[in-house]
Order: sequence, then structure tokens, then C-alpha cells
Amino acid sequence: MQRTIIFLHGKQSTPEGSGSGKAIREHFSKEHIVLIPDYKPLERTHEEIEAYLKECISPHPEALIVGISLGGYWAYRMACILPTNLGLSCVLLNPYFYNYPEIEVPMPPAGIPITVVVNLDDDLINPQEVIKRFQDTATIRAFETGGHRFKDKTPIVREVATALRNYTE
Repeated sequence: MQRTIIFLHGKQSTPEGSGSGKAIREHFSKEHIVLIPDYKPLERTHEEIEAYLKECISPHPEALIVGISLGGYWAYRMACILPTNLGLSCVLLNPYFYNYPEIEVPMPPAGIPITVVVNLDDDLINPQEVIKRFQDTATIRAFETGGHRFKDKTPIVREVATALRNYTE
């Protein structure tokens, strides 16, 4: 079954420059629709990004939203605030929740399948804090190494493939 994968890059990246986005596009674009919107996190306000991503994601019910770093925050936020009848699911890759300290991060609503992938050697986020936040509400995959940007993209491809399989059954 063909699905739409929406990949959200990190703060310091672009759709063209994201190695993780490139790995997802190369691996999944033959069987699925892969979209990598440029939400311009360095140029837009939180409100502008949220409005832009609503427009990008809403036309794609049952999309799998994948986000790395700040993109992980946005993947999670959009899955939480968009209507649950869209049937969204998400994969969060070393999600960075610290960019908007004045905005409360919502607790995940019931029924949204979430996979959280963290590298325990990440030097930008606190992996244990992320694991604790999601321990009762998500599938968690923790790897000893890989850094913040996932030096090896294999775990990303594997976890996205697993999510596609699990969330369509």
C-alpha cells in the first residue's frame, strides 16, 4: 500500500541538504510518496511554521511524519494538534524540544502511533530525557552510537520501514 512520508529536516538543514531526508527519499520514493517541505525554521516564527505545516500535512491523511532534531519536534507537534481522524503517525529522530521554551510541548494524544529513535551519544539533546518523556506512549529505539545527525542512516531507514509496516496493519 502506497503511503505518504513527510520528512521534516532539522534547524540547520534544508530539504536538499539533509542526509537523513536524502536516505529516506532514495530508499522509499519508488513505493511511496516522499515529501520534504522547506518549513524554513531559521526564518519563520513558530506560528508561521505551524500554519505552513498544517497546509502541507492536512491533504495527506494517514501520512507518516518523520522528523529529525527540530523536525522531530515539528513532526510530534503536528501529529498532536491536527485532527486525529487524519490517521497520522510519526517517527521522531533525536527530537529537539528546546527551541521554543515559551511553548508547552503537548502530551501525546491516545491513538497516535509514535516511534522515537535516539542515539545515546547525542551531544545536542538529552536522550534519557526524551526516553522518559515517551516511555509510556511510544515505541522507543535507542542506539549506543550515531550522534545527533545519525552518522549511519541504516537505523533511520529500518525504523521508517518498520513504522510503515506496523502503522498500516
